[in-house]
Amino acid sequence: MIKNLCYLSVVATSLLLSACQKQIVEINEASEPKLIETLTAQQQLDALAKNLQVKYKFFSNVETDCPDLKGKPVQHCYSAEIILSLPELSRSYFTDKQSWQLNYSQVYPSYVSSSEQLNLSHLNGDIHQVSPKANFTGFKAGQTHKVKLWVKSTLITESELMPNYWLAKEGLTAAIVDSTLSQVDKDTGLEIQPWVIPFTNLPKQIKSSPDDINQYASTQWLYDNEPKGSTDNSHVAFAIIPTPKSIVIADKNARLDLANGIKVNLSGGIQYPEVVAAFERLATLGIKETSIGIAVNIELNDHKHADWRLGHYQLVISDSAIIIKAQDSSGAFYALQSLASLITVRSTLVPLVDVEDQPHYDYRGQHVDVARNFHSKAFMFSLIKQMAAYKLNKLHLHLAEDEGWRLELPSLPELTQIGSKRCLDLSDTQCLQPQLGGGANDRDGYYSVDDYQEILRMASKHHIQVIPSLDMPGHSRAAIKAMEARYHYYMNQENETEAKRYLLTDFTDKTQYSSIQNYNDNTLNICMESTYTFVDRVLDDLKALHQLAEHPLGLYHIGADETAGAWLESPVCQALIADTTNNFGDAKHLGAHFIERVAHMVASKGIAVGGWNDGLKETDVTKMPGQVYSYVWDALPWGAHKQLSEQAHRNWNIILSTPDVLYFDFPYQIDPKERGYHWASRRVTTRSLFNFMPDNLPVHAEFRFDTLGQSYLANDEKQRDKSGKVTHQPLPKGFSISGIQGQLWSETVRSDAQAQYMLYPRLLALAERAWHQASWQVPYNEHGAKYDKNTNVFSEKLRQNRDKQWLEFSITIGEKELAKLDLAGVFYRVPTVGANIDSGVLSLNIAIKGLPIEYQIKGGQWLAYREPVMVKGQLEVRARTLDKQRAGRAMVVTQR
Repeated sequence: MIKNLCYLSVVATSLLLSACQKQIVEINEASEPKLIETLTAQQQLDALAKNLQVKYKFFSNVETDCPDLKGKPVQHCYSAEIILSLPELSRSYFTDKQSWQLNYSQVYPSYVSSSEQLNLSHLNGDIHQVSPKANFTGFKAGQTHKVKLWVKSTLITESELMPNYWLAKEGLTAAIVDSTLSQVDKDTGLEIQPWVIPFTNLPKQIKSSPDDINQYASTQWLYDNEPKGSTDNSHVAFAIIPTPKSIVIADKNARLDLANGIKVNLSGGIQYPEVVAAFERLATLGIKETSIGIAVNIELNDHKHADWRLGHYQLVISDSAIIIKAQDSSGAFYALQSLASLITVRSTLVPLVDVEDQPHYDYRGQHVDVARNFHSKAFMFSLIKQMAAYKLNKLHLHLAEDEGWRLELPSLPELTQIGSKRCLDLSDTQCLQPQLGGGANDRDGYYSVDDYQEILRMASKHHIQVIPSLDMPGHSRAAIKAMEARYHYYMNQENETEAKRYLLTDFTDKTQYSSIQNYNDNTLNICMESTYTFVDRVLDDLKALHQLAEHPLGLYHIGADETAGAWLESPVCQALIADTTNNFGDAKHLGAHFIERVAHMVASKGIAVGGWNDGLKETDVTKMPGQVYSYVWDALPWGAHKQLSEQAHRNWNIILSTPDVLYFDFPYQIDPKERGYHWASRRVTTRSLFNFMPDNLPVHAEFRFDTLGQSYLANDEKQRDKSGKVTHQPLPKGFSISGIQGQLWSETVRSDAQAQYMLYPRLLALAERAWHQASWQVPYNEHGAKYDKNTNVFSEKLRQNRDKQWLEFSITIGEKELAKLDLAGVFYRVPTVGANIDSGVLSLNIAIKGLPIEYQIKGGQWLAYREPVMVKGQLEVRARTLDKQRAGRAMVVTQR
């Protein structure tokens, strides 16, 4: 049979559509369609990108047949397979052995692969490339090509498998493969990854090694491990998050009605703009300013007690007025946020209370990485508002990384012209390589000068300090490639002086190295004077942006990451080391030399310096400025308390950034469907963050586990090595950390919605621990002690007190606070639901109490769950948001 046909399964572009109208297709049931006209190479590539079906099949983390690496045995690895196929109703492509590449992102490099007709190689960072062998016979309809691969790491969550594979061929325009594009589920708003074969062999796929005893968060596990105590909600009306230092309830039944609004009276020198953001939030909750409203009298009183911190306030709600007294404007602002916390959505009644309050820590921070994957200005505005609502006051904004530079600096436009864009090109001349699956241009972007100033002004309005970070000397690939592009531009203009002014690369450096993210070109050459000229220019521009926004640059985070092995063969570095007038000695001290020099550059501009503890600990404290903020990010089982002690004895300000507690890019639960990395923790729940005791790190060994699910020992006693040198000692007497900070790194966080999913409701528990010191927390033992699962310093009575307070906190979130997030349009995580079936009776349980829960018998409608119910058949369960506009992820009920 012969007929005219516009062959839509092949046609991918308007170019093909026009050509297709004239094609005659011979269809034979026993063979694939044959196109009489031949497609051009570009048309073939476009059509193949449209039709190629890509699947990534993960096998196991507990393989026993890991191939050797360079002749040496590999103990643990994971294995997977990439499957490439075309549908039967298609045509053949690249059958004439044309050279082509299929490029994709994979977090950890494949070290061995196996395929009959295809090669697999690691290029740089996370980019891998599949290419044809000499015996490649082409992509044929109905035929499948497979590449098996082994990776010397583990794969735990499906989110680590990046989207946007792309086809490329020299001389042609590259194209993203349609089957690797992400989708969004309409009920949950969560990402769907059609190229990932779902993880179903859980015994092999959720364990990171044969010794891993962690359990999958099945519906039965969730039911057994979430508290099932009383859900009495009588406390909710009086609850304030974060919990105040003191609250006295005048009359449990009495309420003040704010239906007529509020009328603001200011005295003591406080200005309305200093608290306007709090009144704007009250308005969104239905409490507006009116001329006939209840009086809100705010008095600024500079009388201070010795034990009062910045932000101290008193809030009194009587039957006729609201009185706020504070020693500073931030205290008045927080008092109003506590008033907002007492409000229940769709009610204008507030209880009569007397609150006296102040923060436990001066530094209460949230870090956001907008460099790996960009997050919009609107997202930042929303985050600032929610941080302020829960009394967080430091926004650590991570603006530059290997994968992107996200801030416009007037003096160096190339940083955003090149560094803010990713495209399907490996040359880095007009844009950056599409690392982290970033080839679809949906994660491009930067904050313009105007954008950044708007963010700064928004932060000032909400009593939040912005702490910018442009990571150096490692994690700097975006800056390096942007300055190389600048160099080539000016060299073409025959202006060598300008070309080299801000150059970060020694082109004669032949050093072979690999960063922690597997880059071979992401580290500034710290021996070149042009590098310090660049840093100085960046700091000056950054400081000017802050001054224009009337938001002084008070603290700058330099990153201070090192890359082991970089610079060793750089002639510039070798010359610097050979210069005996320098006092840093050898190559291993180059990193410390950079940090010390840049730290003083920062301090000379009147700015406090901050950095990650792993880089800062390499420095000589006598060569550092007097004021340093060290962000300690070691995990608890790895000895975080030792890192804390080492930095504390330098007399620095310490910000705890403990990854297994405070990294919000880790999964909420042990489930392949939950987003995030897993290198320091298998789960970071709202509850585990609530349970954190920042003032006493070693005591966590009594109830926490390592990444294998095993108990561990924390020895905080004074320790010496064989030579008698002290290797660890308890914290200095009277020492206190400056604060804590949550971290949201964005490698696997590809959209604003995903970022909010990872932040909320964990951010509320972060605020609780940063502001409030709970009665169940164990004081630090200044003499040093050992802790493990048997020491029982954290007694059963204290545990019961903690768990009771968690249950109250959970109910307050579920019944009152999440409704406010709904109003604000925040895409918070809806918890997965625990389920138990006993004698046919279904009982359900959930981490955040108060959310609507539903169950579905296979083939039926979703039914509201209110109490245990008789059921038959296969079941799924899920929860919904308080406003019922969005569902959480559904799970099939498992039975014992």
